[in-house]
Amino acid sequence: MKMHDTHGTPLLTALEQLAPHSHLCSIYESPEEHFSVAIPFIRIGLERGEKCIYIADDGTEAIVRDAMDAGGIDVERAISTNRLMLEKKEDVYLKHGSFDPEWMFTFWGDASAEAMGQGFSTLRVTGETEWVVRGAPGLERWIEYESRITHVLARHNCVVLCQYNRKLFPPELILDVIRTHATVIHRGVVCRNMYYVPADELLGTNQAEREVERLLTNIREREEIEYTLRQQRNELRESEARFREIAENIREVFWVFDLVEGRVTFVSPMYEELFGRSCASLYANSSSYQDAIHGDDRPRVEAAALRSRHAGVPFDQRYRIIRPDGSMRWIRARSFPVSEPAGPIKRLVGVAEDITDRQHAEEELRRSECLLRLVLDALPVGVAVMDRSGDIILSNPASERIWSGSIRSGRERYAESRAWWHATGTPLSAGEWASVRALVNGEASVNEVLEIEAFDGTRKIIQNSAVPIRDSNEHVTGAVVVNEDISARKTAEHELSDSYNQLRTLTGRLMRAQEDERRRIAQLLHETTAQNLAGLKMHLARLQRTGQWSDTDRDALTESLSLVDQSITEIRTLSYLLYPPFLDEMGLLSALRWYVAGFAERSGITVDLELPERFERLPLDTETALFRIVQESLINIHRHAGSETARILLHRDADTLVLEIEDRGHGIPTASLAHILRREGVAGVGIAGMSERIAALGGRLEITSSDRGTTVRGRLPLAKDAR
Repeated sequence: MKMHDTHGTPLLTALEQLAPHSHLCSIYESPEEHFSVAIPFIRIGLERGEKCIYIADDGTEAIVRDAMDAGGIDVERAISTNRLMLEKKEDVYLKHGSFDPEWMFTFWGDASAEAMGQGFSTLRVTGETEWVVRGAPGLERWIEYESRITHVLARHNCVVLCQYNRKLFPPELILDVIRTHATVIHRGVVCRNMYYVPADELLGTNQAEREVERLLTNIREREEIEYTLRQQRNELRESEARFREIAENIREVFWVFDLVEGRVTFVSPMYEELFGRSCASLYANSSSYQDAIHGDDRPRVEAAALRSRHAGVPFDQRYRIIRPDGSMRWIRARSFPVSEPAGPIKRLVGVAEDITDRQHAEEELRRSECLLRLVLDALPVGVAVMDRSGDIILSNPASERIWSGSIRSGRERYAESRAWWHATGTPLSAGEWASVRALVNGEASVNEVLEIEAFDGTRKIIQNSAVPIRDSNEHVTGAVVVNEDISARKTAEHELSDSYNQLRTLTGRLMRAQEDERRRIAQLLHETTAQNLAGLKMHLARLQRTGQWSDTDRDALTESLSLVDQSITEIRTLSYLLYPPFLDEMGLLSALRWYVAGFAERSGITVDLELPERFERLPLDTETALFRIVQESLINIHRHAGSETARILLHRDADTLVLEIEDRGHGIPTASLAHILRREGVAGVGIAGMSERIAALGGRLEITSSDRGTTVRGRLPLAKDAR
């Protein structure tokens, strides 16, 4: 006998949902319809581990066995393991030669208890009833039995299916059968019976009034149900209309695949625009879209699609398609199984979108990331990128070299790391690291000098910088940290500083030696050469007064006296210029007044000298340096500035002495001034000397120049006890 495949059908689903205490009937019109209900009913019970009983009519036992075999039931094994019993009507309904409802109720109770005692969860029973038509003693109480058994089964873990052949039973009896079963199966549909009549009503008094009330209630409930169904249909139509409107206007391809029928049941119009193929071709052949897939991607996509359809697993693939015009596009296609209330998955829904631009952007991003990686790997400074939680998500080899290993993630590393502020030697606390301040406060820190202890215990000096990473809403999402090992540079700077201090000390000594030499030469010129010339002048004057000279000799003596006077003046001037005696004897102000007066007379440049009325003496080195700065500046004005005037200003406050020399000349060209300040070229030698002189005293020299003139300004700190 050929059986219907009921797997996955609404009938099977409904039968699987039957619970204990159920009493239902199957009204069939053919043997095929008969067994399409009875056999799955038994099979489900066996699969669930329930005790099953099939009560057969006269001469149908072999037919039932064949039907069970065709329905996938191993009858012999089920019987041998006591899970299935094939009984005859005489052994159950007519056990005592007649039908007795009271004995049947006892039978159901005893059979259920026996099944429970044997370890079964439920007793499942179905019986054929064609023998009822042929008659037997006691059958006048058959409908009473059918009506009362529902109440009896409520006390036992038992499910009973009564089988009725509509073609054999009179309509009046079928009508009573319908009234006595709350659930009726007809033509493969399991129905909640709205015409069911409870036993107390069917068998009790005042039946007509109670039936009127029940029928009116059923009519009202039916109308309410139909009204609800109409509303649901309208809502469903509206929902379908909205769905189609959305599906037909979105930029993605939307599709539905029926797993039972194995075909596409819906695809949105965007398919034609994206794939360049008609929707009709996809409806005609649901796999035709695969013809558009690039040959290199097709095997992978086909395999994933097959897994999705057979196993009901989600599908998510990126692949290339070749459109009819030869252009290539990148597609991302996804599908998901549609959950069913019960039973296997029957549909897949999916979307396919054009990700060509995104794919190109991702490829460009990958290239950029690769380039970034190359750049980071080549950088001599350490770079690390951390996320909001402080975990390291990117670092370069230089960072590992600086720290002698990889920086591990987690903020606890800050408390475990050892570092000190280089300027003070104070240890760094966990919250003082630049990266912590960047993450917590959004603070940017640049070139903070720290001394660290690397992971191998080595002490190093680094420049540490950190800047926060922000999103489009200015929220801090991470930080970038840059470390540079400056240990060698700091050692070189320290050595350079020592060399510079030594050079400055040597320069100071050289300048003092120069001043001492100038003082000695000036003193020698003044006390020796000038005195010798004075003696020579006196001898020549005496010869001129006493001798008898010819006119020629007298003229020669007169010219010799004039040359001696000129030489004495020049020697005295040279002596004073080398080292003015006023500087030692009367101080800086007197020396400046004497020198400025002589300079103005010799150069023709008008010099305004603004000196304080009261000015306590300074250390001799300081006064000498200031005098030489004025001397060098005035010489430069005379040689280069082209200025007719000059101004010298000397003033002091509580702790600073300021000397300014300015002119109204054409100024120093910008490029030349830059060379001078960098001490490059011959032009900067004199200024370099001035700068060295004032730097040796702890001061600084400033020069500003424009086309309106030049100002040389020296600032010199004074000791607190200097007076």
